[in-house]
Amino acid sequence: MGLRGGPGHRAAREDDSNPLHDATWLYSYADLMTQLLIFAILMLSVLGVTRMPEEKKQVQDRLQQTVSEVEKFVKESGLEGDLTLDRAADRLVIRMKSAILFAEAQARLTAEAETVLAGLAPVLLRANSHLRVEGHTDDLPIRSAAFPSNWELSAARAISVTRYLEDHGIATGRLSVAGYGQFHPLAPNTGAASRARNRRVEIVVTGG
Repeated sequence: MGLRGGPGHRAAREDDSNPLHDATWLYSYADLMTQLLIFAILMLSVLGVTRMPEEKKQVQDRLQQTVSEVEKFVKESGLEGDLTLDRAADRLVIRMKSAILFAEAQARLTAEAETVLAGLAPVLLRANSHLRVEGHTDDLPIRSAAFPSNWELSAARAISVTRYLEDHGIATGRLSVAGYGQFHPLAPNTGAASRARNRRVEIVVTGG
């Protein structure tokens, strides 16, 4: 006759050699791992906060060095009336009047333009920053086989400057181009002088 096992028999059949039989130790282990993870995250955060001001200062120092070198070139070349600088916290804008770079309604660099860019290229090469070359025009319409509108003219002029910089050692990956046509004027297009200000190429040197 078979015997029915009671609760004591069921307990006896349980395998006490299984390490998970009494797994309360896992709670302590998980708690320890959680605390270690939190500690690691806090340490990384502290290190990141510590490094950020230092890296920011290095970026600003490099940008200031570029500003000083460009200012020196402009002064020594007598280009104060044609090339100006606009410094912000995280960037430098080198603003060149189109008249010193191109003939009217053209996008081919003149001999004077190559002289100007020959002075800027070594400085920009050392800057090790991203450079965005922007073309701008006034609001007078242009319509020719080469340039159906000011969009094409402004972009083509920016590309000409970019090609020069690329040909003189600046890595392609550091360069980008934008053509804004007449849509980002510095002054109202109400006269010859203001239109001359608006016709320009800008090289934007970022702080990074």
